[in-house]
Amino acid sequence: MEAAVKTVLAWVNNLMFSVRIGEVASQLGGHVILVSSNEEIIEKLEIHPSLVILDLTAVSGGWQETVAKAKETGVPVLAYGPHVNVDARRAAEEAGCDEVVANSKLTLELPNLLAKYLTNAQASY
Repeated sequence: MEAAVKTVLAWVNNLMFSVRIGEVASQLGGHVILVSSNEEIIEKLEIHPSLVILDLTAVSGGWQETVAKAKETGVPVLAYGPHVNVDARRAAEEAGCDEVVANSKLTLELPNLLAKYLTNAQASY
């Protein structure tokens, strides 16, 4: 039986985070596609990714609509940002993100967070 292809779309500014997300996804049998715009995420939703990750310091105007589009297609969204940026984190929760975590929690719990979304992922054919 062929293994499911588990794809994560990640809009991440921080190189260390993007490398770490890629490493952990790979360990879980998945892979990461780095994106850098709302349009790019919306375009790639057609491949039915297992998860969208948003760095709240990277996103640009209109990202809340992108979250809504992902949710419409059944794709969970994980957002993260500095713990001091309460407004951005609140906006992410209000936009419908499945989880909103501080950078420190993302760093500590990345394997568990990704496993939650990638373990039950279906192959996208």
